[in-house]
Amino acid sequence: FGAKGTGDTSGYGRLVRPVALPGSSPRPYGGYFDDVVDALGGALGEDTFAEAIERVVVYRDELTLEVHRERLIAVAQALRNDPAL
Repeated sequence: FGAKGTGDTSGYGRLVRPVALPGSSPRPYGGYFDDVVDALGGALGEDTFAEAIERVVVYRDELTLEVHRERLIAVAQALRNDPAL
């Protein structure tokens, strides 16, 4: 529609709601998540794993691994090639 700015059509543009994202999760992650992270560490090697994985988040029974941009291909190949993953 050619909206400029925020695109707010309510007429009240000062309404702001903060979004809180979950922080990093400490080990043990629980369930099989520890096994998955250990298998990925074994597939990548501990040095590469430490460089590649920026943070691990377990939230609402989901495991999220934040991967450093420069290591994305190596992590994707490890996930594809390792049968344990």
